[in-house]
Amino acid sequence: MNPFEKYSAEMTNNMLDLTVLEGSYLPEIFPHREREIDLMAKTLSSVFHNSRPSNLLIYGKTGTGKTSTTTYVTKMLKEKDPEGIEIFHVNCQVYDSPYSILVEISNALTQIDEDKIPGLGWPMDRIYSELLKRMNRSRRFMVVVLDEIDKIIKKNGPDALYVILKLSDDSTVTRTSFIGITNDTGFLESLDARVRSRLNQESIMFPPYNASELRDILTLRISNIAMSKPIDDSALNLCAAIGAQEHGDARKALELMRIAIEVSIRDGTKKVTDKEVYRARDKFEMDVMREAIATLPPQSKMVLLSAVVTQEMDSSMMFTGEIFENYKSICRELGFAQLSSRRVSDILTELEDFGLLTTSKKSQGRYGRTRFIRVAGNYFDVKRYLVEDKDLEKFRGTFLGKQARIDTTGPSDSLPYEKIDEKIRDIWDATTLE
Repeated sequence: MNPFEKYSAEMTNNMLDLTVLEGSYLPEIFPHREREIDLMAKTLSSVFHNSRPSNLLIYGKTGTGKTSTTTYVTKMLKEKDPEGIEIFHVNCQVYDSPYSILVEISNALTQIDEDKIPGLGWPMDRIYSELLKRMNRSRRFMVVVLDEIDKIIKKNGPDALYVILKLSDDSTVTRTSFIGITNDTGFLESLDARVRSRLNQESIMFPPYNASELRDILTLRISNIAMSKPIDDSALNLCAAIGAQEHGDARKALELMRIAIEVSIRDGTKKVTDKEVYRARDKFEMDVMREAIATLPPQSKMVLLSAVVTQEMDSSMMFTGEIFENYKSICRELGFAQLSSRRVSDILTELEDFGLLTTSKKSQGRYGRTRFIRVAGNYFDVKRYLVEDKDLEKFRGTFLGKQARIDTTGPSDSLPYEKIDEKIRDIWDATTLE
């Protein structure tokens, strides 16, 4: 039997269209964004007076409606004069260089495949001049929306944005305005004086939603769903509260509600309650790293724990030998059998393949080149996830030492690790007894 039969039948019986709760959905009404919409419309309306509007810079945290509101306003602008206005929406996460952005805009101005500019191969000045020709031939007012505009600067430097903004001055017939969208409030400070002068923007800040505003948004969206089961007010309030905790993130609140409804459908419950919302949150916030660590074999967990405590002690000494010595101490403390150094080295490679460690080659002078290891992500979190394991929860940090390197070029006072460890333990025991 096809495993999807059961769930597809449940969805068919409920006949719910949950697209209104997706981040890509563009509503007709934007609660609590009336002021921002009016400011944008007031600025862009200059085109109807045969004047080029100021450029706009839209600020706001994730999920505050920057992109959807801008898409809505530019859509309404296009509807007002469909023959005289052209809108280009460019995501700078995808098109992250001046070359790719200019090619994207240029190709959008032609419907003939033979006239499309290839993604690679043309010199920059040729693309620029060809785009100017196409802009002037169109004789339309153009609005270019640069979503995630800060990504261009971070990858290519301020000159990249300078080239794009120069279009508005060099297009002799077409009037062009730019709308930049960013969640980086320090974006302007990252620009040099030339680019800031050319940008010459008006700024609009999108404040985070509070819980009450998020509840209004949720209520409006679910009113468009033909629900065969009720949604508790407490479930609505909970989704809104969780979204408000995440700096007023409407996207998260909507996604939680969508998942909660799907959970209710799959479980066959009579209504959507707090229970479904909490389950949705668990699914939404499942920590991938925590899940990855939980699935590791015990020995791999101990090797990873050794890497964590070695980095805690001295991040400059993250070598295979150091990690192996600390691994042996951890095995002694927790009562596990020890693997060979070769096998521990293999496990370190496996952990790197799993994305939990990163490695690079580092010169150690007379000791040659060796593998330098780092714990991926926040090693405090990794350690916290590791000690959730019942076999590792008793780990208290045995007194770990650093591996001594013996200089073979001449006499040395250095002692092998085991001797250093003995001396340190004697001092530790004496101090503890006092």
